[in-house]
Amino acid sequence: MAPRVAAPPVAVEPAPPRALGRWQAAAVELADLAALAAATVRCWFTPPFGWWGEAVAQGWLLVRRTLIPTMLSLFAFGFGAVAVQGGGFVSELGAADRMGALFSVASLREFVPFVTGMVVAGVAGTAICADLGARRVREELDALAVIGVDAVRTLVAPRVLALMVITPALNIVGLVLATLSGLAAVGAFGGTTGGFLASFQAGFTLPDLIANVVKTTVFGFIIGIVCAHKGMNASGGSEGVGRAVNQAVVIAFIAIFVFNYAFNATYQAALPSAQDIR
Repeated sequence: MAPRVAAPPVAVEPAPPRALGRWQAAAVELADLAALAAATVRCWFTPPFGWWGEAVAQGWLLVRRTLIPTMLSLFAFGFGAVAVQGGGFVSELGAADRMGALFSVASLREFVPFVTGMVVAGVAGTAICADLGARRVREELDALAVIGVDAVRTLVAPRVLALMVITPALNIVGLVLATLSGLAAVGAFGGTTGGFLASFQAGFTLPDLIANVVKTTVFGFIIGIVCAHKGMNASGGSEGVGRAVNQAVVIAFIAIFVFNYAFNATYQAALPSAQDIR
């Protein structure tokens, strides 16, 4: 009788990853972001403080890269989305001079800080992520670790601090540009410059301005931490750096949107007078 030949083993397709695995990866990445944020804040308050010069240099470099895009974006957005559409609405109600009140609230609480955050994330954040990602794939960060240099203290902390300073500064410039866009449009709807400025001043309050600056400062912190984390963990050569930059921008945009919504809701709940129409 001929010997029985065993059948060849059948290849079994691996089961697709469960959704829980993706959630676990997201939780791990969130924990890594929190750890990087804590390490960055610790570097600001513990010696040595030799990275302050790097923070100033990075801040000036990022201002030069973001100032013109921020000014153009905010003037165009203020003139188009707010002035034209909002002006058309209030003019139908016979209150074109009330455009100033619309601009004071919309610019302080909504579109100026939000657009500023988007531009900073898209211009400055991507530059930081690409810089740190290139250092990672060239093994420069590993070399720094070998010689005992803290990459977070020398590279991340100054860049995050620079973003926290320039983001509210660009936001203040944006408020001026948004006001100018409203002044440029008010005459087209039968309003007057004096009426616009009077209603704008009535709606422009100190608590709103303080909340605006605090919010944009946190925007800068979020952008810096997200982009630095993605850059320092890039892999796969230049393609991996590009992928890390894309992921950093998307995550930063989503984080800014979520924080902006939560901050505005909390601010108006904590200060009910902010909801008054002036």
